[in-house]
Amino acid sequence: MTTRSPSQPTARSRPEDLARLTSTVGRFCQIIERLPARALLEKPWGPRQVLSHLVFWHEDYVRQIEARRAGKGWLLPEGRFAELNARAVASLAGVGVPTLLARFRTANARLCRLAADPASARIPIQVKQDSKSWPLDKFLIDVEAHIRRHGEEIAGAHELRPARGEP
Repeated sequence: MTTRSPSQPTARSRPEDLARLTSTVGRFCQIIERLPARALLEKPWGPRQVLSHLVFWHEDYVRQIEARRAGKGWLLPEGRFAELNARAVASLAGVGVPTLLARFRTANARLCRLAADPASARIPIQVKQDSKSWPLDKFLIDVEAHIRRHGEEIAGAHELRPARGEP
């Protein structure tokens, strides 16, 4: 039996990390669903825009992994994050919130299936051109934390209490 060094990628993302990501996506979606309609009106950077931003990137990660698994090239976005996020939000401006929520959940399910597959383990993920390359399992831990922070910010700004049964 060989011992794996800490720097060597795992065969796949750990099930508990994927469960945590799925739980965080679910909680974020519940926060959005519990907001009053006025909170979802177009704002420079309100809850709807944050949701659009998360949907855009989650779907991008799925397409990137699928392309790389198929041996196809993938053109990474180029620019500063502020510009990229503005374009992401603009690209989804005409999409309704229920559709965005469904797309977020669907993209997350696809992302978790890909991450659980050993064939995806060594696929490097980059968010944009000239950015750091991450092993998929480590990248998804940071993605979960990013989504969680957005959810906490929105819940705090709108004084939402946790849903019953949640910590």
